[in-house]
Amino acid sequence: MPDLERRYQRYRQLRDGRYVRQLINLLIAFYILFGAFDWLLLQQQVERVLVIRYGLGLPGMLGLWLVLHTGRRLLPVERIVFFSLFWLSFTTLLMIRVVPEAFTGPYLLGVLVIVMAGITVGRMGFWVSLSFGVLFLLSFLAVLGPVLLDNAFWLYYLFLSCGAIVLCLLAQFTTDRSGRREFLQKLMIHRKNHELRKLNSRLRDLAEVDALTGIANRRSFDQVLEEEWRRAQRRGYSLALLMGDIDFFKAYNDALGHQQGDICIRQVAQSIKASVRRPGDMVARYGGEEFAVILPALQLSEAATVARMVCDQVRTLRLPHPASPVYPFVTISVGVAAMVPQEQHSPAQLVGAADEALYQAKRAGRNGIHLGVTPAAPDTEGSDGR
Repeated sequence: MPDLERRYQRYRQLRDGRYVRQLINLLIAFYILFGAFDWLLLQQQVERVLVIRYGLGLPGMLGLWLVLHTGRRLLPVERIVFFSLFWLSFTTLLMIRVVPEAFTGPYLLGVLVIVMAGITVGRMGFWVSLSFGVLFLLSFLAVLGPVLLDNAFWLYYLFLSCGAIVLCLLAQFTTDRSGRREFLQKLMIHRKNHELRKLNSRLRDLAEVDALTGIANRRSFDQVLEEEWRRAQRRGYSLALLMGDIDFFKAYNDALGHQQGDICIRQVAQSIKASVRRPGDMVARYGGEEFAVILPALQLSEAATVARMVCDQVRTLRLPHPASPVYPFVTISVGVAAMVPQEQHSPAQLVGAADEALYQAKRAGRNGIHLGVTPAAPDTEGSDGR
């Protein structure tokens, strides 16, 4: 609960900061303006009132204004409202003490307006408002106490002030409770939205990420290939595709077991992913021990360079393969295809060309790459078997 209360107070601080700045500016403006009414009302007897207003009250208000507008908030905005209202009411009580009795009415009305308006529109919490009301009554007794017993009017005014404060506090209690309820509702909505985003992210991972390898799955591959195909078709650039297959993987499983086979697939997948560094490229598990790499905006020769890097990277894993007739460690064969998509072409043609090139790489002895022939790539460079 203390943590929740701190979050609520921060929420109020952010919500009410601008409002409180405008409120303090308005209070200072009215406080200065009422000096003119002091002079109109009191004439030659205004000197002591002006000393209190401009010599004591205004400097205090300006000090609170500086605290509010400083870059480093020394006090919460709620406390600044509290001190501002108390200072206004206290200095007005001092004015009541020094003005002639015939002119006390407007000042008594003014201080009551300050207290009631401050509690209801000051955006203070209930307990802070209650503290302000109690502090005002104590200051009232301290400043005007000597005259209370001599005049029934002052007792009546004190009773009226207590009633007004109680009514305003009831209204503020309702407002504060509504504000807390609103904050809790927003917090619950935020948490549910956060949980929903996490759930959506997990569902998206389940739908798009291969659980074993952590790279994209076949469904995600199909979607991205379709998107990149359309983009390449619009912009007129080449789209390359690598199809890779772990060499003699069935023999690897038979020799070392399926659990070790899963570890092998996972490590090879991460190795291929480390070889493909461009942000727009995509590495996916095409199925079983077969992988696919989408390479936008690369020509066939450029894609071949990436394919050689993939083969080298897998070999550097140095995963023992006791059943391989071509190399003592796990290797991979890669087929490479590239084409500039045209209206008469389809993504299936690119996949077919890469798959055929992979087949040729296996026929050529595995552990290497083969460049496929596609409608948009008649300048095939041949094979690069190892």
